[in-house]
Amino acid sequence: MRVGRSLMLCAAALCLVAATAPPVRAGPVPARSELGPMDWPTYGHDLHRTFAGRTTLDPNSVTTLSRAWFFPTGDAVTAEPIVAGGTVYAGSWDGHFYAIDVATGAQRWSFTLKPQPAVTPQPGNRQPSDFASDGGMVTSTAYFLPGRGNRPDLVIFGGGYTLYALRATDGAPYWEHDYTGRPENPPDPGHDGTRIFSSPAVVGDQVLFGVSADGNRGFRGYFAAADLASGNPRWVRELDVDPGGRLLNDGCGSVWSSPTIIERLGLAVFDVSDCHFTRQGTYTEHVLAVRIGDGAIAWSFAPSRPDNGCDFDFGATANLGTAADGTASFLGVGGKDGTYYSLDPATGAARWQTNVVFGGFAGGFIGSTAYDGTRAYGATALGDFGRFEGVGTAGCEPGNPRDLPLQEPSLHAFDAGAGGIAWEQPASQSFGSTAVAGGMVFVAASLLRQVQVRDAATGRLLMSIPLPANSDSGAVVAGDTVIFGTGSSEQGAPDGIYAYTPHGAPPQIPAASDGDGAPAPATGAGAAGPPALPSTGSSPSAGWPGGVAAAVLAAVAAAGWRPRRRQGRAISRPAATSSKVGGPPG
Repeated sequence: MRVGRSLMLCAAALCLVAATAPPVRAGPVPARSELGPMDWPTYGHDLHRTFAGRTTLDPNSVTTLSRAWFFPTGDAVTAEPIVAGGTVYAGSWDGHFYAIDVATGAQRWSFTLKPQPAVTPQPGNRQPSDFASDGGMVTSTAYFLPGRGNRPDLVIFGGGYTLYALRATDGAPYWEHDYTGRPENPPDPGHDGTRIFSSPAVVGDQVLFGVSADGNRGFRGYFAAADLASGNPRWVRELDVDPGGRLLNDGCGSVWSSPTIIERLGLAVFDVSDCHFTRQGTYTEHVLAVRIGDGAIAWSFAPSRPDNGCDFDFGATANLGTAADGTASFLGVGGKDGTYYSLDPATGAARWQTNVVFGGFAGGFIGSTAYDGTRAYGATALGDFGRFEGVGTAGCEPGNPRDLPLQEPSLHAFDAGAGGIAWEQPASQSFGSTAVAGGMVFVAASLLRQVQVRDAATGRLLMSIPLPANSDSGAVVAGDTVIFGTGSSEQGAPDGIYAYTPHGAPPQIPAASDGDGAPAPATGAGAAGPPALPSTGSSPSAGWPGGVAAAVLAAVAAAGWRPRRRQGRAISRPAATSSKVGGPPG
C-alpha cells in the first residue's frame, strides 16, 4: 500500500510552524527554452531514472550551502521539483502547480487544478484524519518537454486522476484528460480517490504513466499510454485482473512508480504495489516490462519470498544503466521488503539481490535509489508499525528481532556488479528519492528534518542542512543548487520549495557545458569534513541525536500506533544478506 509518505508521525511532536510571505512575481518563462547540461527536467533526472545530476558543487563548497530562497505554498510539496531552462516547476497538495524563477525564487505563474474531493487532504480543508493520507492533489513530478514545430514547451504531470499538459511559458492548459479508477464510467471526483502518483515519461508521441487506486475497492489501478497531442488514451495495460484477464476492480493493480525507459529494447519498466497488504492478484508485487508500442508484457519478475500481510510491495522506481553503445547493462530496484534487486534488462531474470533491513508497512525502499554507473545508493524508510486500520497483528513477524518500527542502518551503497555493500549509515531514513552528483550523495533524512550530503565513495558526512519541516520530495542537484520541497501529511506550514547554494548566492545553473559540469571524482576516505555518523549500533536509536528516536516512537504511540515492546531484549544490527541469483553481473 502507498502508506509511506503518511508515516512521518515524528513530525507531530517535532514540527515547527513558520509564517510565510506571499510569493514575489517574476517575469514570464521564455517562449522557447533550451535544456542545459545541468538541468533536471524529469523525475530521476532522466528517463533511465538514474537520479544522477551534474553539478559544480564539490566536497568543500557543499559545506557552505545556505538558503538562497524559499517559495511558500499552501500545503506540502512531496513531488520532486524539476529544473529546466531557468525555471523550477512543481505541484503542491494545495491544488496548484507552480513555475518559479530559479535565480530569484519568484513566481512566474501558477495553475489551479480542478477539484477532486475524494482526495485528502483537500486544499484549504485540513482534518485530523489527514495524518493517514499518503498524498494530496499533486504527488507526480512533472516532465519538461521542449517544443518542436508548432508544439510549445510543455510541462506534463498528474494531479489527482487527471493528466495535465500545460504550456511552460504561461501555464495555460494545452490538454487534460481524466484517468479515473473506473475509466469505463463517467468521472466521479467526489468518490473516486484514484491518483496519478507516477511521474510521466514522454517517448515518441506517447506519454507513459501509472495510475493508483490505492486500495479503494470498486476502483482499479493500471498503466497507460496517452497521445502526446491530445492526452487521450492510446492503450491501457490492466493490472487488477484475475489470471483469465477479468477485471476485478478491488482496489489493486496500483502503480506508484514511474516508468524507466529502455530505448534499445523498446520497453518501459515499472512495478506494481500489493493488494490489501498481500500478494494476491496476477501482477501484484511484480516488476513488469511492457512494450512501449502496445503495452504488451515482455517480462515480469516477482520475488520468491511470500507476503503474508507484511506489505512487502514495490513503490520505488527502477534505475537503468547503459554501456557506451547504449546497450542496457544494469537494472535495479528497491522493494519495501528491504531488498535491492538487480535484474536482467532484457529478460527480467534476477542477477543478484541484497537485503539490508526487514522492511514492512513503513519500511524498506519507499523512496527511489540513485545510480552513478558503479554503485546504487538509497535510503530505506522507517520500519514496521503494523496496520494503521487496527487490523491484524502489531507487526508482520512479532518474534523476529529485525521486525522493528525503526530499522537501521538506513542509507546504503551497493556495488552494481555483484550486490556487495560498499558502505552503510544510520539516521538517514527517508521517504524521498536519493540523488548522486559530483561524487556526493544527497538524501532528505525525514525524521531528523535535514538534507544530508555524503561522500559517495565512503558515506562520510560532508554537510547537513537543517530544515524547519520534513522533506519527502527528495533533493535535486542542478549546477551549484540543491532544490527540494517540504511538508507532509500531518503538518501545515512551513510548506514550500527551498533552494540552497554556496553562501546563499543566487543560483548558477550553466546553460552550456564549459567543462565544469563533469561529475567530480569521489573524494575518498581522506577528504576533509565533519565526522560521519556511527555506522553500527546496538539499538534502533544508534547514531541519532539524543532523544530523537525516543520522540519518534513516542509520537507514533500518541498517534494511536502500537509498535511491539521488546523488554529485556538487546537489539543488534543484523548483517545484510546478498545472494547472486544467476547471470552475469550488470
